[in-house]
Amino acid sequence: MKLRFAFALLLAAQVSPREEPVVRIGIERSVAGFTLSSDAPYLLDGRPVRSARFTTIVALASAEGEVRPDELVRRMAIELDRETVLVRPMDSRIAVEAGPAPLEVDGNAYRGSVEVLGGGNAFTVVNELPLEEYLLGVVPNELAPDPFSELEALKAQAIAARTYIVRNLGQFAEDGYDICATDQCQVYRGMDSEHALATRAVEETRGVVATYDGEPINALYSSTCGGRTENSENVFGEALPYLVSTVCHFEHPTPQPFASSASYPDWEAGLLGIAGVETFGDAGRFLGLGDVGEPASDDIDSWAAFIRGRFFPDVPAVSDRVFLEEQGILRPAGTNRREEVLVRLLTGKNAFEWRPVRLVSWDGEVLKARVGSRIQDFRLRSDAAIFRRVGDVRLPVERGAWIGGESMEVRLAGETPGDDALPEIAALVYRDNPAGEAADRYSPVARWQLHRTRAELDAAFAPLGIGGLDDIVVLERGPSMRVVRAEIRGARGVESIRGPRLRTLLGLRDSLVYIDAERNREGELLGMRFFGNGWGHGVGLCQVGAYGMALDGASAEHILKTYYRGIELERVF
Repeated sequence: MKLRFAFALLLAAQVSPREEPVVRIGIERSVAGFTLSSDAPYLLDGRPVRSARFTTIVALASAEGEVRPDELVRRMAIELDRETVLVRPMDSRIAVEAGPAPLEVDGNAYRGSVEVLGGGNAFTVVNELPLEEYLLGVVPNELAPDPFSELEALKAQAIAARTYIVRNLGQFAEDGYDICATDQCQVYRGMDSEHALATRAVEETRGVVATYDGEPINALYSSTCGGRTENSENVFGEALPYLVSTVCHFEHPTPQPFASSASYPDWEAGLLGIAGVETFGDAGRFLGLGDVGEPASDDIDSWAAFIRGRFFPDVPAVSDRVFLEEQGILRPAGTNRREEVLVRLLTGKNAFEWRPVRLVSWDGEVLKARVGSRIQDFRLRSDAAIFRRVGDVRLPVERGAWIGGESMEVRLAGETPGDDALPEIAALVYRDNPAGEAADRYSPVARWQLHRTRAELDAAFAPLGIGGLDDIVVLERGPSMRVVRAEIRGARGVESIRGPRLRTLLGLRDSLVYIDAERNREGELLGMRFFGNGWGHGVGLCQVGAYGMALDGASAEHILKTYYRGIELERVF
């Protein structure tokens, strides 16, 4: 049964309501200059203008004669509508009130008002607006609604983001604002990034935050947890009772079977069957070259002259055969079967338009997949050629099952019957989902690999001052199997570091990683391969996991109480 977001149940421990806070966001920090504009007049320091260019200038304390360096002072220069220039002390604070149209900072539109803070040789631009309006520019940037278009997941993200700002309001008070606009805090990009579904998620959860013992929690979240989140003390050094390791799933997905009436003995036969190619003449027609005929004989040199002349007529070659061997179409040794040559010819000419997608769901009729940043529906033909990819091998299959999250490449049929019909898949290649049943299996980085050469490893660990790297030994792992502590062994010493620093030094997506050292016969380190899961710090809400849970029917409440243990949801304004 699909759970619903019911505020009557959520507000059992409701705190006393208060007014909605106003948030000040540092949208530009330490910038040398910027332009503030609008489609309608706005008030800058009480003056009506449409455009203001902020820069700094060097001014003289005295107007003439010789001057000392300390008499040169930096000033704030504001060019108004390209007509006049206001000069102010560099430590000025300039208030800007929007008119009928939003304010734009270097072309990016923002709700609310703006204040410009000068300091040193640079500016800080602060956007001030009500908290709920601020969230409209946060939620779609933290969980993109186009590929992750589940309302309950976006509602969970909205509550987490609201909780984060309520708890951390004033974090940057010494700098003149409450919170930053980058992933150091929460990503905020203003009006241009707003999305209708994310806006709905914000509106339907208005004022609701996650609390523990009546206080807003530190609502940490990251993109992809790799199947399990981590205890907060193992990443951030502080144990919090609601930020404990948890398995990332809602319910075990039911594999959905598929079947095809098409049967092929191997990948090559399948490709030729898809293309309807049996001869070189068929290949010419498939490539749009018309009837190219057939080779005069089955002699390999005859094939080489024919293929180079018909399919590469504008490419000069000293030797037709050597040219085609370099292109991988003919093999320099062994047999060259006609079917294999035809396949290598078609693939070498990029004749097959494979479209990469990631499976969202399959119900036996409609295949829903993420294509780039959007979700699209397809229909799988009953005679589609289906292949399972294992490494670089593609195996033809007639039946099987998918659970969602599989990486796929699809080839569409040439024509779609009817204007309103779904695009039809004529051929499909899929990989089994390495993330298994985890709710974050829809993430492209649920599993990943990375290679570092010896030179790259030495450069990465140079800040430790231990010389050339010899080995990395994991000393401790957390419940999620993330690295908690590792020993870095070098030619001149040994250093013990925490998992997050290991991740930073090596540029890893996550500290949930396993390491394979590559050595020569003498045991010297040549490089390392890293096999990892997830992306981010892995503490708290798993954003793609929330999406996977919502797909399986979980509500925002259930999602949040899975990742933040022992919490309550309360409306605070």
